[in-house]
Amino acid sequence: MSIERNDIKHLMWRKKVDSSLFKGESVVPMAFVKQWELKNYFKDNGKNSSLWPVQIKFGSKIYEGKVFYRPPTQARSSEQHKIIYQDDLIEDLKKAFLMSHIRWLEVELRKQDGKRAAEATRETERETPFWEFLDIEFDKDKKEFIFTAYFKQAAYFPEVFRHLIGSPKLQQIEGSIFNDFENIINQDWKEKDQLVTELGAKNVIYFLLDEVNKLIYVGETGQDLKVRLSDREHYKNAGIPYWTHYRFEVLPSSIDTKARRELENMTIRAYATLFSNTKDINSFNISSYKLVNRKIRN
Repeated sequence: MSIERNDIKHLMWRKKVDSSLFKGESVVPMAFVKQWELKNYFKDNGKNSSLWPVQIKFGSKIYEGKVFYRPPTQARSSEQHKIIYQDDLIEDLKKAFLMSHIRWLEVELRKQDGKRAAEATRETERETPFWEFLDIEFDKDKKEFIFTAYFKQAAYFPEVFRHLIGSPKLQQIEGSIFNDFENIINQDWKEKDQLVTELGAKNVIYFLLDEVNKLIYVGETGQDLKVRLSDREHYKNAGIPYWTHYRFEVLPSSIDTKARRELENMTIRAYATLFSNTKDINSFNISSYKLVNRKIRN
């Protein structure tokens, strides 16, 4: 258990981490609406509801957010203030609260099996009894909410969880729960030795980079990326035998081999207009890197 904080500068709400946090919204309890004096800053403008821009500080980063205000009506006697934020903060909150994020997905999967939300939540929390809390302060002068992830449950297998959170497989699970269609799953550049940790990286457009020799390569594969890039002859023949970094985009399952190769060709051609290349295609040469792909559409 962490000791209590000694760096609290404003009146603080200690919010239990629940599903609302990962959906990008948190309803402010009436007690804190009054104590933060939110009505003085986010007023009723005579409309059915209002959105007011605010900043949210989490760690060292500043995010754009909004306060949603809904006045009372004949059907609903109470008013409501809600903090709303976007995907960039949601993703960082998922990483900060690894265990709660995974448990939330478990609840959602059980709901898909026909269980009611309350039943699925009670059942899952009973089986995995832990709680995490997000400290929320409100700086009235800046109109800024300050989020602090302080009371956190240590992940049972921290390295596995750390790699799992950013993996395409977990994003595919979330996509199957919440989306009616599949998105392209983007990944950042990673060092070569992280390849062994990749989960579910199939049907991808991938990029290899040689930081020492200033080379870059674009490829595609329908097989597992780990298997593809474990074939030394492949990237040796590709002209980038000493690649140091990689990244990839996981394509929707509806993209077949023909479409995936068309996307690869399009990407290679686009890169050829930016980097020096093997086919003397006119390029802006925006850096000292060279595109080593040999097949480039003219």
